[in-house]
Amino acid sequence: MEPLLSVRDLTVTFGSFTAVDRVSFDLHEGQTLAVVGESGSGKSVTALSIMRLVELGTRGKIENGEILFRQPDGEVIDLVQQREDDMREIRGNAISMIFQEPLTSLNPVYSVGDQVAEAVMLHQGLAKAEAAERVLEMFRLVRIPEPEKRMVQYPHEMSGGMRQRVMIAMALSCDPKVLIADEPTTALDVTIQAQILGLMRDLREQTGAAVLIITHDMGVVAEVADDVVVMNRAKVVEHGPAVDIFENPSEPYTQALLASVPRLGSMQGRSEPAPFELVEYDS
Repeated sequence: MEPLLSVRDLTVTFGSFTAVDRVSFDLHEGQTLAVVGESGSGKSVTALSIMRLVELGTRGKIENGEILFRQPDGEVIDLVQQREDDMREIRGNAISMIFQEPLTSLNPVYSVGDQVAEAVMLHQGLAKAEAAERVLEMFRLVRIPEPEKRMVQYPHEMSGGMRQRVMIAMALSCDPKVLIADEPTTALDVTIQAQILGLMRDLREQTGAAVLIITHDMGVVAEVADDVVVMNRAKVVEHGPAVDIFENPSEPYTQALLASVPRLGSMQGRSEPAPFELVEYDS
């Protein structure tokens, strides 16, 4: 099966600093691919590059590579070569993104319902009344209780979990083919994390969207991912099915990531945690 999204030899720089170095991977329809690594590994820059947001308001530049996207009509386009006007049509429509902290992504002076409706009217061309119905439909889909009341609330009137559900509703409101989730549960407590991850898994099955999830949490990877890309120092160091990555990691950095996950009983017989060895790679 042809991939829905292919990243080929992607290199991104910020001035003289290389943030992403020759990264390649494929994302298929209905698949969840996790890009994992510690802070600064280049995983979020990779996601922003797919959306072509890394170049907006920053010194970021895509120096090399292709980001091939198969559109609904079957035509394959290189997102790197698209004009900004064309990318505005693609962002939020064919490819959507859920950001790490919804409180900074939502506008505090507009109700959450109006903000989701604005996205629907912009990309789908619906009238205001039709957009409001679509918002209600999406709020029900992401299991927001009492959606009619929630629609008129402002972001600060909602909990972190509810705001994240609003962001997911907005991202899915235009039926995207690709959903990018950048650390979607980092700011949430563990019970809400489990709810959000379960919701994303259910929505993928219901909508058929391909999901690219960015995270440093191997517990999240174990919960949702089919395939895993491990990044360190701007490069891909390991790539394969999630089962293989967890059962037989070949790279020392991947092994260190897995060892960092707390395990029940791991402190038995110890007075303090064992230190982790630093994993070094040649530049």
